Amino acid sequence: MLSKINPSAVVAQCWYLRRHVPEGRRRREENGVVHCTCRYCQRPIRSRDGGRWDLSEGFDLDALSDKGSHSHFCVVDTLDEMVIARYPVPSGADEETIAERIAEIREKHGIEEDDGVLQVRLVQGRAALQSVH
Repeated sequence: MLSKINPSAVVAQCWYLRRHVPEGRRRREENGVVHCTCRYCQRPIRSRDGGRWDLSEGFDLDALSDKGSHSHFCVVDTLDEMVIARYPVPSGADEETIAERIAEIREKHGIEEDDGVLQVRLVQGRAALQSVH
């Protein structure tokens, strides 16, 4: 019968909020990634920018994209943690061109400035960074 509920099968708060909260001792890698444990699910988490914490297990897509040779824009759904669209960055683009392209992408996807669900991120490849500096 399905009348009995297993009380030990509780879903962590971070599963509902889709936000992990760091707790305990933190460890920083040379490339700036910080590792810690989630307060709610007790799983290992990491943060690349200090604001958003993701599970440490599995692939780090941000790290993989940093090693790429081409820069691109990503439209990211932060609730479902998925990339909706990618757009290439024109070679030799300056800050003004990048700002214009971000505005175009926001308009195309209907993203407001204060919208926390959809974000446009600039992912710069290693080759693009080396050519600028």
